[in-house]
Amino acid sequence: MLPTVLWLALFLFASGFFLYIIRGINKNIFLLKNALIWLLISIVLIIFAIFPHVAEWLAMVFGFETTSNFLLSAAVIVLLIMEIKNSVLISKHENRIKTLLQELSIMKSEENKKDR
Repeated sequence: MLPTVLWLALFLFASGFFLYIIRGINKNIFLLKNALIWLLISIVLIIFAIFPHVAEWLAMVFGFETTSNFLLSAAVIVLLIMEIKNSVLISKHENRIKTLLQELSIMKSEENKKDR
């Protein structure tokens, strides 16, 4: 069982993180489709703060010796997946920007030819 101070700190952090994400969505800092994973993570953090035995049980099920090893491994995996997803998205956007710049250059070139 977690000490009360640690439990309270975890719960307050998880709740604050959840409220920060909700506030960011409301103020259009985050797009909802991009913030859904962060909402899910914050809800899982709240669940783990309220019911620490869930994290311990999951660690045992997946064969980890300690809960902290499980949580760290899960965090690394989630962040790697998110990074790959973001890299793919950035690549698509860069290609789209390059295409738009090329189209704009062609349009300006054609416009200059008409003006002459």
